[in-house]
Amino acid sequence: MTQQKPEDRIAKRRLITAEELAKHNTEEDCWVAIHGLVIDVNKELRNEHPGGPEVILALAGKNVTDDFEDIGHSDTAREWTDRLVIGYLEEEKKEALIPRTSELEGGGGGGGIGIGPIVILIIALVIGYFVYMGNSE
Repeated sequence: MTQQKPEDRIAKRRLITAEELAKHNTEEDCWVAIHGLVIDVNKELRNEHPGGPEVILALAGKNVTDDFEDIGHSDTAREWTDRLVIGYLEEEKKEALIPRTSELEGGGGGGGIGIGPIVILIIALVIGYFVYMGNSE
């Protein structure tokens, strides 16, 4: 099977309404929107998805940009997703790609602070609790 060129895939994109997107919400016909681009989430992607097909199917027919970014998908996932774009929700998105991690605000990926500071905070709270309990006896 020959790989389709990016410019050929972009030329085939079409404007898709939110109403049309919402109709594609089944296992046999699963679309999602990410950053204004409509993705046909094929069976292969659903089965390969680390979160399992259930995660994708639960969001089928919806704009999942926030969910996609909250997870902090890798650039590899973003490139794979770009190959599945079939349309766009807004005219200015016609030739867009899913932003790479480095292109997002802060360049850090999922937009969160990461788990490190949370772990440190929990450890500090546990230590503080034991110090407090030791001083009150």
